[in-house]
Amino acid sequence: MLFTPTRLAVAVVAVISAGGAVAEETKATLFDDVVVSASRTGAQKAEKVPAAMAVVDAEQIENQQMTTISDLVRYEPGVDVSGSGRFGLQDFTIRGIGGNRVKIMVDGVDQSNGYDSGTEFMRAGRNFVDIDTLKQVEITKSPASTLYGSDAIGGVVAFTTKDPADYLEAGDDTALSLKAGYTGRDQSFAETVTLANRSGAWESLLLYTRRDGKETETQGSVGGIGDDRTEADPMDITSNNVLAKLIYAGSEAHRLGMVAEHYDSSTEGELLSLNDGEPGAPGVTYANQMADDSTTRTRIGVFHDWDANLAAFDTLKWTLDYQDSESDQVTSNWYSYYQTDRRMSRQYQETSWQFSLDLAKDLSLGSSHHVISYGLDVNREDLENLNVTSYASDKPTDVSRYAPKAQATTYGLYLQDEITLGALTLIPGLRYDNTEMKPNIDEYYHGGDEFKDHNSDKLTWRLGTLYQLTDTLTGFFNYAQGFRSPDLKEMYYAEDSGRGYALLANPDLEAEESDAFELGLRGTSDYGSAELVLFYNQYDNFIQQTADYSNPAYPYGQLQYNNVDEATIKGAEFKSQLWLDSLLGAPEGLSLNLSVAYAEGTNDTQDQPLNEVAPLNGVIGLSFDQADGIWGGTLNWTLVQGKDESDIAEATDGFGQPTESYATAGYGVVDVTGYYNVSEAFVIRGGVFNLLDKKYIQWSDVGGMEAGRTYMDRFSQPGLNVGISATYTF
Repeated sequence: MLFTPTRLAVAVVAVISAGGAVAEETKATLFDDVVVSASRTGAQKAEKVPAAMAVVDAEQIENQQMTTISDLVRYEPGVDVSGSGRFGLQDFTIRGIGGNRVKIMVDGVDQSNGYDSGTEFMRAGRNFVDIDTLKQVEITKSPASTLYGSDAIGGVVAFTTKDPADYLEAGDDTALSLKAGYTGRDQSFAETVTLANRSGAWESLLLYTRRDGKETETQGSVGGIGDDRTEADPMDITSNNVLAKLIYAGSEAHRLGMVAEHYDSSTEGELLSLNDGEPGAPGVTYANQMADDSTTRTRIGVFHDWDANLAAFDTLKWTLDYQDSESDQVTSNWYSYYQTDRRMSRQYQETSWQFSLDLAKDLSLGSSHHVISYGLDVNREDLENLNVTSYASDKPTDVSRYAPKAQATTYGLYLQDEITLGALTLIPGLRYDNTEMKPNIDEYYHGGDEFKDHNSDKLTWRLGTLYQLTDTLTGFFNYAQGFRSPDLKEMYYAEDSGRGYALLANPDLEAEESDAFELGLRGTSDYGSAELVLFYNQYDNFIQQTADYSNPAYPYGQLQYNNVDEATIKGAEFKSQLWLDSLLGAPEGLSLNLSVAYAEGTNDTQDQPLNEVAPLNGVIGLSFDQADGIWGGTLNWTLVQGKDESDIAEATDGFGQPTESYATAGYGVVDVTGYYNVSEAFVIRGGVFNLLDKKYIQWSDVGGMEAGRTYMDRFSQPGLNVGISATYTF
């Protein structure tokens, strides 16, 4: 299956590289984006990175009407965002690896882990960022543990927020930007106000975004209550985000700054799909279910950049950040077991202090040139979850924890050398990581009386190579080891439900490890640019939840996380941008974008497919940008293959018995976006999404579910919808 498409991709790369070398004044290629996350210490073009990356810049965010983290990867095959319904978008999946295995950073600051209670009452995600604050998103698709340590075993998503300089041109001392937008899929309105100022050596930025919306629509047509409901449960959703920066550049050598960021969101709604009927009626378990959820993230940080030009380093950067992330999810309902109303509050919080130090040195030794990067990270986190259930009757309030309070301390040391030898570039790297988790058992935790502290450490290494085959063609190879320490939930989560199932703690879990290989071919010329990547990833000590049904006291199983799996994921990715004006003499500004991702994954221990791997998917895009940049637009056709039953792991019912798995159908979705610069100060942008009103369900939202459920349309994506925004800059 892979051979013929791969040969075709090689042919496209070859055709593009047959063109002349790209002139300095020509249009930007796919690999001209300047990235930082690939080396940590300095900016470099993506074409110099020996690994597959995806970059989304501020212009794409604006022109393509991106308002959520899912929108950021809408046209990036091989990267998905899962989540729907009450808890919304949760996290990223890259090449079949997701959740807490993908590191998410904002300005280099690690974001909190996801925390899933395993019930419909608590699911804390990792979606704590507002898109309007971002100037760039960099996605590393292979393990990046040698630079970023644990949690980067599945890749990295690095958000970079806007700076005052992004609004201030030369000679400007003040800029004011006003933006308003509407998104049809959730009937949301957004307003953003940005003020930037430059006074001598000082620069400042203040950005505020407010969003008010409803639930994200489905294409289900069944209303009412209960399992048969396929319309989305009604929700009122609001969010606020404030970003403030103050930067001082009193000399050419030093740049100091402070950053403060606060994000909060709230969701209030009726959980109609979880209601069975009226309180007390025969056969009714739940009634009058309501949700009142909130999430907050607050970050305060300082940084210092120093161009020192000393013997030990040329540049030095240190950052110190405090961050507090919290999810509070409250469910109110009537429950037949107690024959009364109850209020269930589920809270998860991570508070951290993070310090990083990055140094770099350029030097030449004989015929070789070296860019040496080294540094350290220290992260101390306090983790807490708390469950409080109160009742309308005289039943006492229940207070408990699914996992104990804990303190996690992680430190890492890294070293990397980018060695240039003519047409050959070698990038070896090393990193040592140590993670210690200290649980604090109190009267609210019932999973064990005492646990020893957990400690895991690992030395990982990588080797990246680039070779300039011709002026227009580059080959690259990358080998990288990955590493991830088990998280709080995996080690300590415990609950005896009293209703036939139990969850058991496992503090003896070992760290996950991986070996990843990438082989790529990258071409750029005056015809356009293209890249083909083959990858092969092996994972050991994979942590998965297993179920034991041998105890008759627990007919629904005793569940526990264990190091049980070895897994393999392999595949190919291709992307290209063809400048049709240069290639075919088409109107100036017309280009064709092609991208496709194929992967297959196997649980080698159980000889079963990995459900996390997405089906074959690709995007065909036709874009036009008027020569003077006054107007332009893009038509994108996203194609996704149906999930074959042979690629789905065997599903089981509540008693552990095999059952038929649900398989998603293939689909194609057409989107049209455009922009018009009314003046230098005023821009209008808009888009029509799912133009043909296609009903479809994404595999990432339903993978692993059994077939035969009547409510699958509840997971369908919105039908035809529009988005529009207007920005005025003073």
